[in-house]
Amino acid sequence: MHNGRTVALAVFVAFVATLGPVALGAPAGKGAPAPAAVTVEKVALFKDGTAFLSSGATLPAGAATVALGPLPVPVHGTFWVSYGPEVALRRLVAAQDETSVPVVAVNLAQLLQANAGRRVTLRVGPGERDVVTGTVLAAPPIPGGTAASNVPGDRTGEDGEDSRLLVVPGMDMITLQTEAGLVALSAGSILRVEFDGTEVTRTARVPQKRPGLRLELERPAGGSRVAVSCLARGAAWAPAYRIDLTDLKTARFSAHAVVINELADWNRVQLELITGFPNIRFGHVSSPIAMVQRLQEFLSALGGGASGGGRSNVMMQQAVMANYAEFDAAPPPELSYAGVAEGQAVEDLFLYPVPDFSLKRGETAWVPLFTADMPYRHVYTWRIGDYLDRDDQYRDAAERANEAEEVWHCCRLKNNLTMPLTTAAAEFVTGGAFTGQDICHYTAPGAETTIRINRAMNVLAEQAEVEVARTRDAATFHGYSYDRVKVRGELKLRSRLDRAVQLEVVKELSGDVLEVTPQAEDTVTAKGLKQVNSKHVLTWEPEVPPGGELKLVYVYDVFIRN
Repeated sequence: MHNGRTVALAVFVAFVATLGPVALGAPAGKGAPAPAAVTVEKVALFKDGTAFLSSGATLPAGAATVALGPLPVPVHGTFWVSYGPEVALRRLVAAQDETSVPVVAVNLAQLLQANAGRRVTLRVGPGERDVVTGTVLAAPPIPGGTAASNVPGDRTGEDGEDSRLLVVPGMDMITLQTEAGLVALSAGSILRVEFDGTEVTRTARVPQKRPGLRLELERPAGGSRVAVSCLARGAAWAPAYRIDLTDLKTARFSAHAVVINELADWNRVQLELITGFPNIRFGHVSSPIAMVQRLQEFLSALGGGASGGGRSNVMMQQAVMANYAEFDAAPPPELSYAGVAEGQAVEDLFLYPVPDFSLKRGETAWVPLFTADMPYRHVYTWRIGDYLDRDDQYRDAAERANEAEEVWHCCRLKNNLTMPLTTAAAEFVTGGAFTGQDICHYTAPGAETTIRINRAMNVLAEQAEVEVARTRDAATFHGYSYDRVKVRGELKLRSRLDRAVQLEVVKELSGDVLEVTPQAEDTVTAKGLKQVNSKHVLTWEPEVPPGGELKLVYVYDVFIRN
């Protein structure tokens, strides 16, 4: 192991949840581990709520046992500690360390426990005898530590712990030492509390056990560096784009990122925003050495598989009308976020660098990324789906009607950058006015992407298909009888705009294409294993003059299952 090369061990170490270097662990003393200062130096953020943290610590002089912790829980299999050959590590031990956390009193029971040792008078009923006076006794230690839960509150404890995330189980019983003896009361029966004196403590420190890491060395290695890295849940970034179409040929493309940090304080770290689709097989499983779950829970999580993935279309298009004619104000300043930063490609991922980044835990930052000019063109798209379903039968007429006449005004943009555009919300503006919003999907460098702006209300579309001929029971496939049907389809468009518009009309169909007028690009696509008809995509890209009309005709043969 000690051969001059850096050694890496998969172990749990708690990461610092405070800004900058922070002393961790118990205070150094006789037999006590010496605390090390851990600093988060680099953060790579994914969009799914996970972050890869790279940190460093300097081992204290004269200490053969060093304490690190507490920290966020790492994802199973991603936590590593690296050190040089001068560090003679005997072992690393994760254990539950005794500590205490502050809890802000949010009810009478917690307020009484925070003031253990004080003399109080409790009213437990409406009668004159429903009064108990005595000294509040401290609650016994809570086995297993304090449970985490969401509790209303707005304070932070003295050590930086967010008291809103803490509740104290077992506080439903209050014990008083009275002149007559010991009295135990249910916290829910207390109607009123009167304290002797004026100084009332509102924060209690509650005993708790937390996982920590103890480095046991063969000999002290003061001044040596230890590198710590892991993948942890609790931070993410969300990109968004603004596309200014004021110029008729060149779009002003601006990007920003919203960084959400619920993990730890970051002080002047190297931040990397990652785009792509990383494969994190055990992202749902916490490392067992973090000691936050029982063995059976860990084994069940390993066997349960990753939680559901896939891309979710969470964006909803909006249309907002803006009328600036009645305002005399000057137009807004042009948006610009300087040039495009040089990113870095790593395997199938791409990193957007943000140097010297600071953000406290619980904060959200809005970070400008870049502004660039990109060529674009307006295009009006109309996509008509196949009339047949996967069983070679006609789809429901109402379903077809809902999608038939949707013409969309789109922006076809070319990514002329050396880095990809990650999937993000895209906002359109023209002359300072908001004109629409949709999704810009992942676009590789040099590729084009089409983003919807709004429904084209002034380009009207009609479509219809009629049977020209039908041959009953013309063939049998897979044990089913099929009719052979000849179909003629017509697509009509009419523009009410005072300018020429570029159209892209796409028609999907099943069968054999016999005739297309005017000529269209015919792309044959893959069909299902049990489908008998070939699949075609017809694409027209005509230009319609101002106020003009257009008719497209296609004829095809298709087998329809009875």
